[in-house]
Amino acid sequence: MPSNIEVESVRKGVAIVTMKRAERRNALSIGMMKDLVDALQQLQQDGQTRVVILRGDGPVFCAGLDLAEASNPNLVVESAHGVALTLKALRYSPLVTIAAVHGGVYAGGAGVMAACDMAIGSSELKIAFPEARRGLLPALISDVLKTKVREGDLTELFLLGNTIDAHRAQQIGLIQRIIPEDQLLSEAQRMADDVLAGGPNTIIETKRLIHRAFEGPNYRDYSKLGLSNSDSQTTIKDHLKARQSPEALEGLTAFLEKRPPSWNRSQDK
Repeated sequence: MPSNIEVESVRKGVAIVTMKRAERRNALSIGMMKDLVDALQQLQQDGQTRVVILRGDGPVFCAGLDLAEASNPNLVVESAHGVALTLKALRYSPLVTIAAVHGGVYAGGAGVMAACDMAIGSSELKIAFPEARRGLLPALISDVLKTKVREGDLTELFLLGNTIDAHRAQQIGLIQRIIPEDQLLSEAQRMADDVLAGGPNTIIETKRLIHRAFEGPNYRDYSKLGLSNSDSQTTIKDHLKARQSPEALEGLTAFLEKRPPSWNRSQDK
């Protein structure tokens, strides 16, 4: 398996997939996103795996986009397409995906969490969407978050950018259960066992049923159509427009220089 991702088949039907960039707080680099999508596709095709538990190595689940790449104009398009494919691969896989999150979950990392079918979080968990403070637009992750969170709560998360705790995250639907960190994996495995008690095809069809219910006429069965960016172009265009803007340049530069950004209303003109 790819070096950015570790895959462990703990028993028949269940695999643990761990993001292994602890030194970068599991930031979503182009390489790691590709490795994650590849790992999911391999598990989908192995004829055995039905449930994937997604974890992050080190002190946090995922710090969001790799901002060193996000600030590189030569990589911004590839990075945006990587985010779109990663979220789609998690959400629309016929595998049931359970995010077991701890420490911190930020921006695109919270999008990865929300793209999973279910998420459980440790009691000390912190979640934030600081995109606006970086001059970025959460266009891609909004597609998955809108199926989990009410409009008012999503507005608060995106516009204020404040950190919320596990209890608030559970209250608004970002996570389903709060578990002590040392019991997080065992609880995820118990949930996986409950999934395995259902008929394999019935579970897949039930997942599709839920997606159709929440997405309505916009629903597309990607497990049959295959992963593609062709139907995500509008969202990717919005994402890239923000990422390539003067405000994004200032926001990312300020973040990397560890200073407050200096906003100017003329930056978007």
